[in-house]
Amino acid sequence: YGGSCTGGKKTDMDMYALVLKQALAENRRVADGVQLFIQFGSQHIRKYAEERGYIDVFERAGATLVDPSCGACIRAGPGVSMSPEQVTVSAINRNFPGRSGPGQVYLASPLVVAASAIAGHIVAPEPS
Repeated sequence: YGGSCTGGKKTDMDMYALVLKQALAENRRVADGVQLFIQFGSQHIRKYAEERGYIDVFERAGATLVDPSCGACIRAGPGVSMSPEQVTVSAINRNFPGRSGPGQVYLASPLVVAASAIAGHIVAPEPS
């Protein structure tokens, strides 16, 4: 889960795009069985992403785009785990038990969130 008010800034969008562009260049997309949600911190940030062509990159890589609003960090909307077995790698700012559902939540940078969605498990991004 990338986005929200803490992980949905311009620089965060730049990082998601960097990793996802590299993945697309290698003919890779979000791994089977994995969901990548990218939520914009504001409409201004969404416009920023549109102007840079990031929306197309995100969608082609298999991300689901989420409009600005409260989200997984308050257990609302996409990105919330539904079972204790689910694992979420998230760019939100808190991970205390139950905050984003009953599953395991690991906080990470936007680079790690995007790279992990492509790999299907928690990984560091590969240098380009």
